[in-house]
Amino acid sequence: MATLWHGGTIYTMNAEDDKVEALLVEDGKIIAIGEKLLLQPHAQQEVDLAGGVLYPGFVDSHIHLIGYGEKLMHLDVSHMTSKQQMMHAIRERMQQVAPDDWVIVIGYYEAQFDDDTFPTLQELHALGDAHLVIKRRCHHLIIANQKALDFAGITVHTPAPAGGIIDTCDGKLTGVLKDAALYMIVNHMPHLTLAYVQKALQLAIDDLLTMGVTGAHSEDLSYFGPPTQPLQAFQAIVPKRFKAHLLQHHTVFEETKEWPSTPFIEMGAMKIFVDGAFGGHTAALHKPYDDKDTTGMLVHTTKQLYHLVKQARLAKREVAVHVIGDRAIDTILDVFAIFPPVYHWQHDRIIHSSLVNDTIIKRLANMPVIIDFQPQFVEEPQAVMLHKLGDNRCRYLNLCKTFIKEGITVAGGSDAPIEHPNPLHAMYAAMTRRYQDEDAQQLEECLTRYEAVTLFTKNAAKAIHKEQSRGRIAIGYEADFTILKKDIFTVPLREIPHIAVQMTVVNGQIVYDYRMSEPEKMSR
Repeated sequence: MATLWHGGTIYTMNAEDDKVEALLVEDGKIIAIGEKLLLQPHAQQEVDLAGGVLYPGFVDSHIHLIGYGEKLMHLDVSHMTSKQQMMHAIRERMQQVAPDDWVIVIGYYEAQFDDDTFPTLQELHALGDAHLVIKRRCHHLIIANQKALDFAGITVHTPAPAGGIIDTCDGKLTGVLKDAALYMIVNHMPHLTLAYVQKALQLAIDDLLTMGVTGAHSEDLSYFGPPTQPLQAFQAIVPKRFKAHLLQHHTVFEETKEWPSTPFIEMGAMKIFVDGAFGGHTAALHKPYDDKDTTGMLVHTTKQLYHLVKQARLAKREVAVHVIGDRAIDTILDVFAIFPPVYHWQHDRIIHSSLVNDTIIKRLANMPVIIDFQPQFVEEPQAVMLHKLGDNRCRYLNLCKTFIKEGITVAGGSDAPIEHPNPLHAMYAAMTRRYQDEDAQQLEECLTRYEAVTLFTKNAAKAIHKEQSRGRIAIGYEADFTILKKDIFTVPLREIPHIAVQMTVVNGQIVYDYRMSEPEKMSR
């Protein structure tokens, strides 16, 4: 049964300002585009956009879907303005649970508090008796109370795992665990059941549909019990209403590499963390941080990276790497130069690529890579990054326009739960590069409106080799649409983050309609 979509503005994203009057959809695909009167005789039903604006479906190229669902389930302190306010909220939550329960705190960001010191074990002990884990915004650092440390058997004599740090001060634990060390607790919490994982995923996808997100590239398979458990959750929640492309963490790659893809759940590249994050001073730099005598850390040795990338190549697979610091980027590009993709059409994915230099930019432009960029990372307060990196390095921080000018494909993502996953917020950040009322950071790196939308449409599709079937409005393409009440390309710039979503459409089916109280549980 063919459905005619008309009555609004339809952007194809084939070229800037390219529009069509109507389109015809059948069996989940676009079968014709053109004038309404010419297409109408071929339609058995119609959808009137009522003045709405239709775009190819927005796709988040880097997210942790289950992790974002957890943020919706647990105590989110990202909006709080003081350490005292956060501690009060944690105390209240601790008093509501039994001593054997776990309290998980999400979104802690000390830089937004006047008192930016981490809570001590003594301060945490005074909050209550339950197990407590506070996850910093970057998710590369947690603060655990003594009960959670005891649960994991962590003492001052416990050796840190490779690629991780168990923080101590004056020969005593502080409760701070960084990078690989935090998984000593996080991956073994007893509440990580299938029901829990399904609930988190359900919440995440329901929320994303209200934001017009039709699909996402997610990395979840190694954090929630055996990899079969999150896969079961995806199989139960995703089909017919969302399109999930799953990266496969290197620790579960051998188990997951032969898993088949389906129309709604696709298997992607091997995921490797090369370094940490700026917040915990674990992003790997060529020169020391300005505020701490360290150059950060590589999660793996160069020899280990050789082995992992070779493992992916033997399976004829691509690699997606988390890299923040300039030393991390150079290190992995050296490995890619020795073990390039097996096929000429393949490319590896550079996730974040936060701090670069002129040499790295040229290297990236001459290698088969795509960059997964998080526009909202530019919303970090300038003073914080200047303190860590200094002015010279900050000029090379979170570039995007430069990459595009060099011919590098850049896809857009949120890295939620680290940032909010609303793509309109991310597009606005890419266009303005502004934190609150501060001046724009590197004004020359601001994207045009068309470039910003491209990050979440055409380029998100290209990142997973779907550029011939997704990301544009064209005949034969999948009928995934984001329909907004206002036009990104014409409204005043400041209004873009606040544009309301009218409908979200996956494979021609309306899975979210603003007139409904919540996303459809079944396709219409």
